[in-house]
This record gives sequence, structure tokens and C-alpha cells, in this order.
Amino acid sequence: MKTRAITGLVMGVVFIPLIIIPELLIPFQILMIAGVVIAALELLKMFDKDKIMGKDIKAITVGLTLVVYLGTAWFSAKTVVSLNGHLGTKFMLGSFIAIMGSLALMIWKNDFTGSDVGKVLTTVFYVGVGFGSLVLLRLLGLRFISYLFLITVCTDVFAYLFGVKFGKTKMAPNISPKKSWEGAITGTIVATIIAGLFGLFYGKIFTGGMFNPNGAYDTILTGTTLSNTNFEGVLIFVLTILLSVVGQIGDLVASKFKRTYDVKDFGNVFPGHGGVMDRFDSAIFAATFFVLILLLLAF
Repeated sequence: MKTRAITGLVMGVVFIPLIIIPELLIPFQILMIAGVVIAALELLKMFDKDKIMGKDIKAITVGLTLVVYLGTAWFSAKTVVSLNGHLGTKFMLGSFIAIMGSLALMIWKNDFTGSDVGKVLTTVFYVGVGFGSLVLLRLLGLRFISYLFLITVCTDVFAYLFGVKFGKTKMAPNISPKKSWEGAITGTIVATIIAGLFGLFYGKIFTGGMFNPNGAYDTILTGTTLSNTNFEGVLIFVLTILLSVVGQIGDLVASKFKRTYDVKDFGNVFPGHGGVMDRFDSAIFAATFFVLILLLLAF
């Protein structure tokens, strides 16, 4: 517990400035690229429990993951970013390269089968799109990424604390025996209150600049059904609930992977917390869903 707390404190000291200070966008991007590489290798190491992939296949998989990541998260120096334009051609091109490249490996490697393609594509899109979505939220506005992490961190922390103390009803005993419905519901309630109020009072999640009113690395979703509506506050809280639930689903998905391949943690980058995927499993799942919602609202 002490090691976990110290690691969490260090992570907070390093990571929080990267998501709340506009000028640190480039260091944030660099950190995410490192996270993509490590997370992809963690998944591939897990898949080795079933069948060991060669170093060449792993190197190509990491490369394809970075291609999809860049297709999702690549940015220019423009002041205002169009969400629709940002996720257009570059994402489709990255996805095409990843899919065709993965399938082509079956021709190049005789022992590379269809199930291996599935493992590669799972790694490529699970990690690439997930971490790319985090960077895209950071690019769209500091309020988006701060809001997202408030939800996932509050959900995780309070679900754990309340679940350990009062959890009785197991949520998924065959996947994650320590998780309880009592903890999950409490985590969502607390996250909804804290992150919902954050979104409601700091510039409005959907219509204004939360930390950056001048608009740098920001966007305003004009023309959406949420602009200038009396129901915006209610919708923010509804979205917060959804993101909290989706984040917990992401956590359970990661737990299912670990249970299936009989590993305790994806890695050991963060003492007491496990690997990169152990720390970001909820965030990348929720971030991908959040980007999807924003994309739909931007049409």
C-alpha cells in the first residue's frame, strides 16, 4: 500500500502539469508515444503466454500501433482544431495501413495465422486508438482531458476504497473478484458529482474554454444541439455517468485479458500499480468513447 501511494504521488506530480498547462502539449505527446510503445509491448508479452511471437513481428506491431496512434492524434500548429477534419483522412489511412500490414504478415511468415492477426490488430487498435484519443482530447481543450481524468481517477479511487470497506456483491467474480457493485456504484456517484461540477462551472464542457479562454489548442462545438440549451447541465452529468461506466468496463476488459492469459499485471513500470496498461486501461476506453460522443455532436 505504501509503495502504491508513493508511486501514485509521483505520477500525479509528473502527469498533472502535463494535462493542465497549455505549453506542455509537446511533452505530453512525447509521454504518450512512450506509453504507446510500452503498452503495445506489454500486450504482446501477454500474448506470448499463448504463442511466442518473434521480435520482427513485435517490432512491426509496435510500428503499426504508432501509425494508428498518429492517425488519431497527429496535430498541426493550428489554433482551432476541427474535430471532423482531424479524424478524417489520416485516421482512415492509418487504419488501412495497419489492417493490410497485419494481413500481409500471413504471407511473409509461414507460422503467422489468422489468430495471430487478431492479436496484432487488438494491440494496434486497443492501444493506438486509446492513447491517440487521450492526446486528441488534450488537443481539443484542456477542459476535455482534465474532465476525463477526473472521472476515471475518482471512479477508480472511490470504487476501490468503498469496495474494500463495504463491498459485498461481487460484480464479476470470474474476472475481477475484488470488484463489487457497491464500490462501482459509489465510484460512479462520486465521480459524477466531482467531475460533473467541474464541467458545469468551469466554462461549460461543450461551449467554452475551461482553462484557455483565448482558444489556443481549443475548439468550440458550435452548431451542436447542446449549444445554448437549458439542458446542458443535465447532459453533462449524464455524460459523466456514462464515461464512468465505460471506464469501469475498460478496467474489466483489461482484467479479462489478464485472467485469460494468467498474468497478474501487464507490466511493472509503476511499482505497486503494474504496467502502463494497468494504469491507463480505464482512461483509454473512456477517452475513445468520449471522442466518439464529441465527434457525433460536432456533425
